[in-house]
Amino acid sequence: METAVKNKVKEIAWPGKTFITIRGTLPFDKLTTFFSKNYGAIYGAINKIGLQANEPPCAIYYSVDEAKKVTDLAAAVPVSAVVPEIQGFTKVGIPAAKALTITHYGSYDSMASSYALLEKYMAEHGLKRKWMIEEYLSDPVAEKDPSTFKTNIYFLLE
Repeated sequence: METAVKNKVKEIAWPGKTFITIRGTLPFDKLTTFFSKNYGAIYGAINKIGLQANEPPCAIYYSVDEAKKVTDLAAAVPVSAVVPEIQGFTKVGIPAAKALTITHYGSYDSMASSYALLEKYMAEHGLKRKWMIEEYLSDPVAEKDPSTFKTNIYFLLE
């Protein structure tokens, strides 16, 4: 999508966050179902203990195999660092770090251009990625037009 290419990669200070997560390894074509099921479960679990998420849901990508079209990832909801362990879920803390970010506008299927800009920036500046996180600022259930989706992509650096 052309609007994604107009965005620029920015260097930022990632503040460090704690997430309640559900992790899985699955094919790309199963991601929508995975997220729909697991975000509901996470929000239900944190609401049950009286907590509210104060930031949008995320995905933490541990590895991506483009050739096999499979990824190891977690559906992740940011929470306060003092949240207790919740049975059936994993609490993941990602420390403060230098990061690259870009905001992608458009469908999830068109994110390759935004990722390419991040990869190019890393290569040009001799940087290495440790974590890859997507922050979903749009709700695909509420927003039916994928061209209106807005996603922040973060590459946390080593």
